[in-house]
Amino acid sequence: MPPQEDADAQRLDLVRAADWYRLKLGWPVTFDAVHRRLILRTGEPLDAVVLPDWPADTVVQHLERNLQAGPVWVDTTTTWWTILTEPRPRAHADIAPKLRSRRVHAIPRGGQVIVAHPQDTCHWRRAPEPSSRLPPWTTVITAANRTVDRPCQGPRSHR
Repeated sequence: MPPQEDADAQRLDLVRAADWYRLKLGWPVTFDAVHRRLILRTGEPLDAVVLPDWPADTVVQHLERNLQAGPVWVDTTTTWWTILTEPRPRAHADIAPKLRSRRVHAIPRGGQVIVAHPQDTCHWRRAPEPSSRLPPWTTVITAANRTVDRPCQGPRSHR
């Protein structure tokens, strides 16, 4: 395929993926054609918590055990996991200092987070589905707090 046709095909694929998020899930997703990525704006109808891999895996397992797991995107380095949640109860995210010190953070309302293509199964720990619910914000934060409170959790540099 000639370079221009390839670029057009990639752009069309991004357009279709962004449309899928908007039409099937109601998520405010746009695309960046230059960097070939999908961008989700947080606030309504969802928020996002970003965690390093070591607590994220435990948090997601907790959510799965309690039947509250929702979409979880793992970045290309597998270092950062983004858990998508219901909108948080307050505009300002209350992240405890112990979580912030372990690099857990919330994407601010109106902020942006990159998400994988809906068919990119290698980067979705749990892919979004039209009929699934998002976990409550407070449930994710509570699970993260419990995870970092457990003795001997995480890399040595974070204990």
